[in-house]
Amino acid sequence: MKRKLPGITRTLAARGKSPAAFERRRARPAAMWVPLLALAALPAGISAQNEAGAATITADDLRLRIGALAHDSMRGRATPSPELDKAARHIARRFEEFGLQPADGDSYLQEYPLTASRAGSPGRQLLEIDGPGGGTVDVSDYLAVPGGRGEAAGPLAIVTPGGADPPTGAVAVMRVTPEDTRRGLESVRGILDGGAVAVLLAVDAPDDYFAGIRRFYERERLAVGMPEELGAPVALVRTRALPETLRAALASGAGTNAYEATVRTHSVFREERAFNTIGWIEGSDPDLRGEFVVFTAHMDHVGVGRPVDGDSIYNGADDDASGTAAIIELAQAFASLETPPRRSLVFLTVSGEERGLLGSGWYAENPLFPLGATVANLNIDMIGRNWRDTVVAIGANESTLGTTLRQTLREHPELGLAMIDDPWPEENFYFRSDHYNFARKGVPVLFFFTGTHEDYHGPNDEPDRILYDKTARITRLIFHLGQRVADAEQRPEWDPAAYRRVVGGSGR
Repeated sequence: MKRKLPGITRTLAARGKSPAAFERRRARPAAMWVPLLALAALPAGISAQNEAGAATITADDLRLRIGALAHDSMRGRATPSPELDKAARHIARRFEEFGLQPADGDSYLQEYPLTASRAGSPGRQLLEIDGPGGGTVDVSDYLAVPGGRGEAAGPLAIVTPGGADPPTGAVAVMRVTPEDTRRGLESVRGILDGGAVAVLLAVDAPDDYFAGIRRFYERERLAVGMPEELGAPVALVRTRALPETLRAALASGAGTNAYEATVRTHSVFREERAFNTIGWIEGSDPDLRGEFVVFTAHMDHVGVGRPVDGDSIYNGADDDASGTAAIIELAQAFASLETPPRRSLVFLTVSGEERGLLGSGWYAENPLFPLGATVANLNIDMIGRNWRDTVVAIGANESTLGTTLRQTLREHPELGLAMIDDPWPEENFYFRSDHYNFARKGVPVLFFFTGTHEDYHGPNDEPDRILYDKTARITRLIFHLGQRVADAEQRPEWDPAAYRRVVGGSGR
């Protein structure tokens, strides 16, 4: 059931003018206020108020914010971890200090459930085949699939994807190639529902491929909520470990009644939880304040890992303390405005991005602001490295947001920035950051990104490697763009072909 929106007529608390915030502003270098002296010379049509708001976004502020989030004491902000919780609460305190409203009742934190799972101990697993040439399969040649557990026995029945259901009570065995393994796994639930008591996926795999699967399954994985327990044992087995007659039957697709199997697998589950942090500013237009522009970045990283030159803390300064710090700066900048933009603004830092876009996926399924009334998602992930004058805007050709961004750049040459399309389509970055969970729900998106680098997902992604002036200029660009989108008469529109490709259906 969707939560009721908090009353959007609540007065914003002091709009960032708390004593602590005021003292910090007084302590800033005088140079940051220089742009205010030039307001009289601004081109017509550019709001002095918005220029003043943009001027609060500074390289010095970003240096402090990224330094706090990516400090060694934060231990890489893994999902889940106490340090990630600390980051979420730190951001919540900034939102409260600026005068943003909490999005979930009286809390800035949106909690969501996680389950960690992995294949259990090999000593608790068994695969035994009775019949010509059969016996107990060596544990090095089979592997429990996480989610399946228990013990079952029955006659072996050969099945194929999309084929007839196995006889009730049978142990189903399906031959798969390395390329077909995923499709085979996706068919397991249907095979069990069709009457099988266990499933074996016989994979023709070289040593390195099977070893890679083993490392993946034995490593703890995260899922939102409680993953489906298959209620029956499921395992991968190397085809070479099966009896010769059974291998021949699998190769030909011919059935055999000569074998029975006993399968026992074990999976380990642990319940966890994580947070997203959300604050919002009510729009100033009574007719448009029920529509929302959502700014996102992920506050998690990959935690502590393999030491490199004695350093095991993967700080994640660029990925994505840079984007998270930008969200904090944007929240402060918009909160400083005497008159907010016409539409409401939502500032969302999510967790679990590095584990599969988990936090944004939870929000997309449990939105605190209706997605149908969310006119745009502006996502920020890694904006602190590489070129000094260039930013990639992934999704710019999918909607009129791209046109609005180009107009914004033309009107703000002082930013010294150029926008380019995604130069790495083969990397599929479109599907690898949190905007995707908004796009697949039909929300127009832009993903601001400056590319990976030699320190990507390594312990050298440290605060001292960030280009702070560039990061500040990109954040100011997103401020001006967000203001323009929030004040526009019309909401952004999808390109129909892009909508069909990303969302499906006939488009808008």
